Amino acid sequence: MKRRKFLASAAAAASVVMARPLFGTGSGTSKLSHKERVDRALRGQEVDRPPFTFYHHYKRPTAQQEAQDHLDFHRAYNTDIVKVMNDFDYPPSTTGKWYELKPLDSPYSNQLATLKYVRDGLNGDAYFIDTIYGPYMTAMILYQSQPQYANLPKSDEVQDEQIKSLHEFQQHNPDGWHTALEAITQSTINHIQHAKQIGASGALVSVFNAESKFGSVEDYQKYTRPYDKRVFEALADTKLTVLHLHYLERPYVELFKDFPAPIIQHSVKTSGIAISEIRKHYAQPFLGGVDEIDYRKLTVSEIRREWTKAREQAGAKYIAAPGCSVPNDSTPEELGRFPQALGL
Repeated sequence: MKRRKFLASAAAAASVVMARPLFGTGSGTSKLSHKERVDRALRGQEVDRPPFTFYHHYKRPTAQQEAQDHLDFHRAYNTDIVKVMNDFDYPPSTTGKWYELKPLDSPYSNQLATLKYVRDGLNGDAYFIDTIYGPYMTAMILYQSQPQYANLPKSDEVQDEQIKSLHEFQQHNPDGWHTALEAITQSTINHIQHAKQIGASGALVSVFNAESKFGSVEDYQKYTRPYDKRVFEALADTKLTVLHLHYLERPYVELFKDFPAPIIQHSVKTSGIAISEIRKHYAQPFLGGVDEIDYRKLTVSEIRREWTKAREQAGAKYIAAPGCSVPNDSTPEELGRFPQALGL
C-alpha cells in the first residue's frame, strides 16, 4: 500500500469513536497526557485508561524515513509510548571470522539518527524508547550471516540447526564466543549512552534465549547471562527500559530477578505462561498481554478482553501492549482496533 494511502486509511481507522470504558474517575484522571498516564501507571496510581503501545517493523533505508514512519504511527493510533524499532544491522567482522569483533562507539549510527528525528518530531508529546537486541541475539545474527548459511531457506528447521551449531561453537570455542560477546556488549553499552544523551527514556532489550532449544539454564548462565545483565545495568537509571523475554520457559523465569529492569514483558501466547505466574516473581510494571501472533484476527472486543485480563493479573502497574511486535502487514483497520479497544 502506498504511503499516502496508508496514512489516510490509518487516520480514518484510528478516528473511529467508541464508548469509553469506565476506568479511573478520580480527580486528575480525566484528561491525562501521554506522559502523565505512563507515570501514573508506573507508580500503580489511578489512570483514565491504561497507557498503551504497540509497534511493528518498517525496515526503511534511511533514518529519516524510519523516524517519519514511527511518528506517523504514533499520531495515527495515539500511542502513549513510542518504541523505536531498530532495523539496522550490526557491523560484521572484517576478518572473515564472525566472532573477531572489537568494541565500537556505536554499532547503530543510523539508529541514533532515527532517535534524534523521533525526539524532535515528538517535541515532548510522549516518551520514546530504543530497541536493542541482547548480546546473544546479535551474535546469532552475525553467526547466521556466514557464507555457508547465506542461501539457506528461512524456516524453523534451518534456524534450529543454526542454533544447535552455535551452541556447539560456544562449547568448542569458548574463547571465540566470549571475545564476540564482550565486544558486542561493550558496543551496545556505548550505544546506550548515546541514546540516553539523545533523550530516550530507556530501551526494550530483547533476551532471545530463555528457552531450552538454545541450551540449558546452566548454559544461559554461563554463556549469556553476565552480558545481558551488564546491558541492563547500563540502563538502570532509565524510566522505561523493558526486559523483553522473547522466548521463555518456566525453568528460566527466575533468572532475571536481579536485573535492574523497570518493566517486564513476555509473550503469553508463545510461552503459555500467564502474567499471574510472572507476577509471583516480579513486582515491576508489566507490559503486554495482547496476542501478537494472531493479532490480525482479533476483534476490538477480543483485544479489550485480553488487555483487561492482563491488567487484572498484573495489577495497576500495567501498560497495555502485545507480547511482541504485531505483523508488519497488518492493515490500518486492523491496527486501529487496538486504540478502539481502549476507548479511543
